[in-house]
Amino acid sequence: MTTDRTRRRALTRGVAVVSAGWGAALVSRPAAVTRAVGGDGAPPSWVVRVLGARLLLQQAVVLVRPTRRPVVAGAALDALHALSMVAVVRRWPAYRRVAVVSGGASVAAAVLSVLAAPPAGR
Repeated sequence: MTTDRTRRRALTRGVAVVSAGWGAALVSRPAAVTRAVGGDGAPPSWVVRVLGARLLLQQAVVLVRPTRRPVVAGAALDALHALSMVAVVRRWPAYRRVAVVSGGASVAAAVLSVLAAPPAGR
């Protein structure tokens, strides 16, 4: 018999795998991803790779330990990233489309992660 906690951990891992896939794409093919998302307005590849690496590391932690605390901490990082994309849009309008997509993806990942996270406690 599958418990709610077991189902939520599986769902949490599923969200982490999808997010890690996005991070892997950012690390391995930054120019192709930003070109597909934003056309000509793409930040330097090294910036995209750093953001992808952060996402990969964050999701690796969640995959190893799919409990509420690391999931919520990761969601907080995603929310901070989304807020930083607002600043990018204001400071560098040429990156607007890429920043909006990146921020939107971070908000979606944060919300899905928190909704899927196992409850606190043992």
